[in-house]
Amino acid sequence: MLQNSENKSILKRLGLSKLVNKKINGIIATMQPYMIFPGVELVLNEYEGNELKCEHQALENILQINYCLEGRLGWRLHNGDYIYLAENDISLHMVNNCALSSITLPLKHYKGISIFIDLTEFDIDKSVVLKQMNLNLMQLKQKFCRNNKTTVLPATNNIKNLFALLNLVPEEYKAMYFKLKFEEIMMFLALLDLSKIAEKQIYPACTVDTIKRIHAKLIANLEQRPTIEILSKEFLINTSTLKQVFKAVYGKPIAQYMKDYRMHEAANLLCQTNMTVKEVAEALGYENQSKFATAFKEIMQISPTQYRSYYKMEQEKNEK
Repeated sequence: MLQNSENKSILKRLGLSKLVNKKINGIIATMQPYMIFPGVELVLNEYEGNELKCEHQALENILQINYCLEGRLGWRLHNGDYIYLAENDISLHMVNNCALSSITLPLKHYKGISIFIDLTEFDIDKSVVLKQMNLNLMQLKQKFCRNNKTTVLPATNNIKNLFALLNLVPEEYKAMYFKLKFEEIMMFLALLDLSKIAEKQIYPACTVDTIKRIHAKLIANLEQRPTIEILSKEFLINTSTLKQVFKAVYGKPIAQYMKDYRMHEAANLLCQTNMTVKEVAEALGYENQSKFATAFKEIMQISPTQYRSYYKMEQEKNEK
């Protein structure tokens, strides 16, 4: 089995070991660290909740690679900029760029993989493969993190295949498998031609904060349907920026996101209240009950009346 050295664990040196399998400020954080080479640590992460403050030592020359396996992750970095990772996206940054940062979970859930590499401690000679390809770690740092830059690579099939099985490997095979995959990931990054890739955008905090205020207004007033233009004027934000950043933060265009949100709220009302289908429709901004029923079935794959009946039937079963 893989072992973590108490003296050399990167998480421990950063002060992040306190987040391993803990509930902090409403977020349940599960982190499984594995030292795969001296100076290289792989961490399987899972978070449930809303927001997590992330403060750690601002150590030099430690590269952090993050891969989103499920859910969505927003990260406000040390300089105030936001990055957002969707499924199969990768980010790369030096850890001193996130020493005072915060993580948000727009979908309330995130599962991912992080790799920490101490560029001064990891000895390339420990890996026959990386030694043969003459990998230069400082060149890798300059390629992706020059001038404290954060690079976010959008999902591709190649990236997905790189990380696909990392969290599924049985414990007894992890030592060998993690080393092989680390070498493969390093080779992939070293050979990657950034000039042929449209990197994902990084957003200033003021813009993201405006989008979050717009989101809060929308979900607090589901019976209302303000247009993009009205929201743009009210919150003093360009319409194209509003649409682009909302999708970056919440993963869907505004209209689709709100439709999904309304239908899941409708499902809660149908199950938890005695409101009629017509009353539920009106509470969520639908004047026409038929249009509401069509939208509900499109999202939930069942009519509102059938959904309520099914819920009651399951509840009665559980009570017996």
